[in-house]
Amino acid sequence: MAPPHLLCRTALAALATSAMATCWAEGGQDLQLRATATVASDSNLFRLPAGANTLALTGRSSSAETIGIAAFGVNYNKTYSLQAVELFVNFNKYSYQNFAYLGFTALNYRAAWRWAYTPRLRGNLTATRDQTLNNFVDFQGFNVRNVRVDSNNRLDATYELGANWRLIGGLTQNSRDNSVQVTQESDFRQTGVEGELRYVLASGSSLGYLVRSTDGNYTSNRTIPSPGFFDDRFSQTDNELNLAWAITPSSSANFRLGHRSRSNPTYPQRDFAGTTGAASVNWAISPKSAVLIGWTRELGSFETNNFNFTQSDRIAIGPVWQVSPKATVRAQLARATRDFRGTPTGMVTQQRRDITRDTSLSVDWQPFNYLSLSAALQNGRRSSSLPGIDYNSNSVNLSAQFSF
Repeated sequence: MAPPHLLCRTALAALATSAMATCWAEGGQDLQLRATATVASDSNLFRLPAGANTLALTGRSSSAETIGIAAFGVNYNKTYSLQAVELFVNFNKYSYQNFAYLGFTALNYRAAWRWAYTPRLRGNLTATRDQTLNNFVDFQGFNVRNVRVDSNNRLDATYELGANWRLIGGLTQNSRDNSVQVTQESDFRQTGVEGELRYVLASGSSLGYLVRSTDGNYTSNRTIPSPGFFDDRFSQTDNELNLAWAITPSSSANFRLGHRSRSNPTYPQRDFAGTTGAASVNWAISPKSAVLIGWTRELGSFETNNFNFTQSDRIAIGPVWQVSPKATVRAQLARATRDFRGTPTGMVTQQRRDITRDTSLSVDWQPFNYLSLSAALQNGRRSSSLPGIDYNSNSVNLSAQFSF
């Protein structure tokens, strides 16, 4: 019997082919084509610290870069009785003015079948693929292009036990592939199973408890025994308590409290565990303005000779103002603290804490139904207890999208 992730991909491919054929046969009324042109200017592409010898590191006197992005996408949505099919395929071509070797073409997609057997038994079959250039915040390879591909497949089902109770189950298969090996976040394949019991109110508020078990293996030429204690497999267990609160018709809040435990069968000195969580409030201040305030804590594997994992705490505020029916202004202020923890040797030889601050201001304008324009200003900076990795970067993005 074929593995679950292969069955998911095969089923979604068949659905996508059928959906595209149907949309053309019906005159394309459910099909939308998109063409996007973007110009992005970055003052510090490689996230180098002030005073770095840029010429020696990159071969140029400056790490500033202008990037051109040409994209073409196909979006299809169709409802068939209790079923709904969604498909978005996007081709992106990235061109770099000064560092041409970084240019590449990406294929990304989102596919979903929102299925229902009865109104009480329903679920989702989804597949996504994201192909991007590894950013230079952690990956410090110069004169080499490192492209990352993240693939995610998921099958879930929800059954209404009664008026308020929901039983939810899910299967997931995720993978990551880098064109150049990244030791800290190595290539992997993982499969997970989860279950959740949720209590739902008519107001939209809900309370649920979720358990997720994940098993994975690293695929980037890891061998056992390893002199650096790099395991070839891992397992992870997540427990989460989730609360969604519909405060008023114009405001809502979401809370998550969890615990993550990750273990390595060969080298338990790489194990880690800790608390995860999130809290956010979405407040519609007026019919034309809103603000989102959020905090998250995440634990993630980050394996080096000195560290096992990171704990990241991020707080952000994002006001939105609809200037007119066709124009929207958005801003965001975010601050994150990233602590690097654990040690495979049992001896702490290095301390590291990074603080990043990100600020952005963007304007979206849709003068016509078929044309959307956007402009964004961004500033990102990092200060670290580890010398030589601070950075400050400014960027400007201009984009035009045509839909037809």
